[in-house]
Amino acid sequence: MWICSRCQTANKDGYNQCVQCSAPRNARRFGAGTPVDAPRVHSAAQSPAPRPDIQAPPPARPAQQPSHEAQPAQSAALGFVRLIGLLLSLLLPALVILFAVVRLDALMPVIRQLFFKPATAIPPVFEYAVYGFCAFVAALISLVPGLMLWAMGSIVKNSRL
Repeated sequence: MWICSRCQTANKDGYNQCVQCSAPRNARRFGAGTPVDAPRVHSAAQSPAPRPDIQAPPPARPAQQPSHEAQPAQSAALGFVRLIGLLLSLLLPALVILFAVVRLDALMPVIRQLFFKPATAIPPVFEYAVYGFCAFVAALISLVPGLMLWAMGSIVKNSRL
């Protein structure tokens, strides 16, 4: 914290000007340096007279605007990356489900050996339920590449300064 030498307002260390009167911060801490009298309390109708011994604060410089010349090309590329990610997150799970349906006869014995003992009798409904669950988990896993690509495009788009 530092105290403004003009208006005696407490300011945070990160500020270079007083938040109350916009006076520049002194080089020393807590307003040490050339002593300045505290301002007198004026009525609400009367404005304080400017003091000739105190310099006016420097005018605020306008913030530099970032160059937006390369912005459209980057936005188009990021839009394309996000579109590809969205398409992958839709098409890959659909292909996994299609593969699971078309290759049911080849994949069912593999799933049966993974979850059940070879000599046990299992009802077909339970067998298909386990197969459907495994196909659903595989479809969820296939969502990951597309969603990651879409998320990276969104993060890069939102993080540019």
